[in-house]
Amino acid sequence: MGSHRMFTSTITDSDLFLEMSLSAQTLYFHLGLHADDEGFVSSPKRIVRATGCNEDDLKLLIAKGFVICFDSGIIVITHWHLHNNIRKDRKKNTLFEAEKALLSLNGGVYSESDNHLTTICQPKSNQMTAQDKISKVKVSKENRSKENSMSTAVDCRNAFDYQSVINSFNSICSSLPNVQKLTDKRRKAIKNAASLLGELSFDEYFELVESSDFLSGRNGKWTGCCFDWVLNGANMTKVIEGNYENKQPQTNQTVERDYSGDFWED
Repeated sequence: MGSHRMFTSTITDSDLFLEMSLSAQTLYFHLGLHADDEGFVSSPKRIVRATGCNEDDLKLLIAKGFVICFDSGIIVITHWHLHNNIRKDRKKNTLFEAEKALLSLNGGVYSESDNHLTTICQPKSNQMTAQDKISKVKVSKENRSKENSMSTAVDCRNAFDYQSVINSFNSICSSLPNVQKLTDKRRKAIKNAASLLGELSFDEYFELVESSDFLSGRNGKWTGCCFDWVLNGANMTKVIEGNYENKQPQTNQTVERDYSGDFWED
């Protein structure tokens, strides 16, 4: 691992970053300093303790998308390749090939692959084949599930309280169908939504949805939306900007024009 680490102001000067607590920002810099040459950090929990931060700071970094956390407890800095462009002849490949195989890299930004078994990392002649990586990932997951009760790693799947978001929706949006199942797709949608809300809480956002006669279906012009529609990024922007606020009575022609084209966006 190299001793020199850089941080681009494109990320650290963004509103999303600066709106976080100072302790979360501090933790981000320390995680970056301890990352290997491909942005992976093997012991984030130890760094949390060493810096005097707490696990809530790490959870916030995960929720805001600044780091990606794996079931093993290992994390990766999402924008690592924007921060650091290490020459190939100086870069030391990460030891965490199984975790790396679960990621895609686009435009210098890591993201979780939809199928969770990506082979985007093309193997070199002296490394495992893509199929070997997939097999290793499967075995690793089985072993981790057996040792879960003894693990001291951060529980990354629950680092963001997804269920509380669903409970909030079911409680506040009483006019809409209740959410019955927490799926991986919905976890990803909740995580992405957290970064779009800005200063709004999920409760406040859901109250905007429920207060809308159109979104709730109370005005009879639509049957009402659902949880997945509410957390779609494009739809969230419209709700937050007030596109669906209750308005004074208008002609049918005007109402139809205001809401035309607002259908399901998956």
